[in-house]
Amino acid sequence: MRVLLISTNKIRVPRPALPIGMAYISAALKHAGHQVDVLDLLWESRELKAVRERLTANTYDVVGIAVRNLDNLTFIDPVFFGPMTEKIVQCVRKYTSATVVLGGSGFSVEPLSFFEYAQPDYGIAGEGEAGIVQLLDYLRSGGRRESISGLCYLDDEGRFCQNQSNSAFDLGALEPDRSVYDPRYFEEGVSAASDLTRDHQPAIETLQTKRGCKLFCSYCIIRKTEGKGDRFKDPAEVVGEIQRAMKDNPAVREFEIVDATFNYPMEYAAEVCEEMIRAKLDVPWYCQLTPNAVTPEFVELLHAAGCIRVDLGTDALTDEALADLMKGFDMARVLEIDRLFTASPIEHTHCIFLGGPGETPQALKESIRFTERYLNPAQIYANLGIRILSGTKLQRQAVKAGILEEKQGTFVPAFYVEPAILADRETLDFVRDAYLSHKNWYLWWGLGGQNLADRSKDTIQAVVEMQQEYDYVMQGKPRLERAPRPTTQPLKLTIGTS
Repeated sequence: MRVLLISTNKIRVPRPALPIGMAYISAALKHAGHQVDVLDLLWESRELKAVRERLTANTYDVVGIAVRNLDNLTFIDPVFFGPMTEKIVQCVRKYTSATVVLGGSGFSVEPLSFFEYAQPDYGIAGEGEAGIVQLLDYLRSGGRRESISGLCYLDDEGRFCQNQSNSAFDLGALEPDRSVYDPRYFEEGVSAASDLTRDHQPAIETLQTKRGCKLFCSYCIIRKTEGKGDRFKDPAEVVGEIQRAMKDNPAVREFEIVDATFNYPMEYAAEVCEEMIRAKLDVPWYCQLTPNAVTPEFVELLHAAGCIRVDLGTDALTDEALADLMKGFDMARVLEIDRLFTASPIEHTHCIFLGGPGETPQALKESIRFTERYLNPAQIYANLGIRILSGTKLQRQAVKAGILEEKQGTFVPAFYVEPAILADRETLDFVRDAYLSHKNWYLWWGLGGQNLADRSKDTIQAVVEMQQEYDYVMQGKPRLERAPRPTTQPLKLTIGTS
């Protein structure tokens, strides 16, 4: 069958992210014998025109639409991607008879809401490599939809069905199809405004060493999209994949390991580093770490393996906020890790949320003063507020705090910012001034021209308007009832290397 995969991600900052999810889907489809074309809308200023031109120039059996994020996850400047996805589905319907399939992490976090809003033929929630191949087999030969991993569809009674995702997919059995990447991802140019330690951003590649997560952060949905347990690539295969990708694309100068938390568990991360050292892998790379699993020996191992930068999932800078976010460490640990990396050649960044559950204006000010006095990161990336997603502790807290209504969904952007902080202009001015006074602190690119209090009011109004637009669109669409989950276990798909 001939398949068109469309990547809908439009986020370019801090730098364009390679569509690695689409690359894995392409690899699975090609291995199964299907023909795959791709359309990456990041590079298109007129998205629907690009989709229409592609659809009218070729005939496709299936169009897969990859949704990386529901929105840009930014309270200060929210952008909702749902409407664009819905319009793409309508465009496919108008110009082709192809089967429309939604997937990606953005779809997976809100599959029912996304399904009734965009009205595809099918969706795949969770990992898609097994499910998409099984779906195409079903479309070609028939069978039982109930056996397709992660498949979302309407049953004969019009009820929404979501099959269990087959989390047994072997990540080490398949490499992403890097031929789908647009060459413009690898053009070396001036780095984005948020990269405050470099004048230029060398071309990078990305790699996953594992999927799944065993942490319990109160806002996170990784366990929902990738699974609750970890599945690992063999360390030698990690190194081999890096070497092959570098050889195939000489423009690449650096690598990023895009695991949610590379160092959890630390034992596996150490094995990967040791394999890099044994292979004499001379490639600068960076990764995301949790402060839960860092030791002096591990920092030395990272450096010896070629790691040049780590982004720490610190999330908050008070003991109370860290406990509320269920991070599993305290400020003493944050200070210890900061000093370890300060003493090493590895750059480190603290990624944090401001105004999370229970954070008072006074506590927020104190956390900033503590940072100025005791921490020494290369950069701080901060977000005012936290995107609320369904099924999380944060959602329940938002209802209790009056930020969300009891039955309000989270498909449309919704953010947790403590109301007391939003109501305190003096505190918001303090935050704004602090971040503008440090060249290596980042909150939002446009903050220099507007005060944070007014910007927050604009955001609140923008979110209200997004919800109103959503409600208007949904007036003409049926609300879906969820069918009981099928008892049949999905078939396991083994994909070998091609």
